Amino acid sequence: MEFNFIKMQGCGNDFLFFDSMQSEPSPFYPREVAWLCDRNFGVGADGLVVLTRSEKYHAKWIFYNSDGSEAEMCGNAARCAIRYLTENYFPNDVPICIETKAGVIKGQVKGPGLVEVTLTPKSYECFEYSQKVVTTEKYSVEVSLINTGVPHAVIEVKDLNSYPILQVGRDLRSHPAMGPEGANVTFFQRLVGPRVKSTTFERGVEGETLACGTGAAAAAIVFSETYLQPLPVEVIVPGGELLVDISPVSRMLLLQGPANYSFAVTIPEIVTGFEKVFNFSHNKRPSV
Repeated sequence: MEFNFIKMQGCGNDFLFFDSMQSEPSPFYPREVAWLCDRNFGVGADGLVVLTRSEKYHAKWIFYNSDGSEAEMCGNAARCAIRYLTENYFPNDVPICIETKAGVIKGQVKGPGLVEVTLTPKSYECFEYSQKVVTTEKYSVEVSLINTGVPHAVIEVKDLNSYPILQVGRDLRSHPAMGPEGANVTFFQRLVGPRVKSTTFERGVEGETLACGTGAAAAAIVFSETYLQPLPVEVIVPGGELLVDISPVSRMLLLQGPANYSFAVTIPEIVTGFEKVFNFSHNKRPSV
């Protein structure tokens, strides 16, 4: 059986889309997703999205992280999904509505390759988050805990380039303070004006990605609240630029940024028992 995928990306955060809009939903097993998303053995992606019909809305999705686990929401994948659905099924509908585990998200194409989505279905009169000091065996760090569709632990740093993002991300991603499901760990650096640099260590990917939409929103909110800087806030991520805003009418949180096609691919068969023998160190083993 052949499987047809479309690969799309938003600021380098890339996803495989499987279209089940005109057929029965095709859920994938975790090891199948892990194989498809592996950049050496499979196609390579940060996640996989299955799009299906919805009884109430335009579509619903199943979103998988690259390790095969399911996630509630993904801002960059949402923008890609809105563009794909608009161009292939609903060219005259605004907005496009998608059911997710985080609720119904809405979006629209704003220009060539530019898409805006709501990140959560709730309206915000004020943003709620908690702050705490998290302690590990080697250090303590102040974090802001916020949910922008998925949970994030946000840390402000002076210099992203010199900060030990991978170490701190791994340490905090499943720290007991993050709750039983863990959290993404987002770092941001304040810039001049309503601008920040940000990057996220994502759970389910278990590494830093080129962009994280919900992470960009989390960073923008904490920055806005900390420095009394009203939205919109421009968030510079490793793969490009995103704009975080709030609707003046609905008071919903908005994420705007690029959504582009990479390629289409046909897979003749999917490996079901994929598992690496042990973690590959990418030539970063310590010297003897």
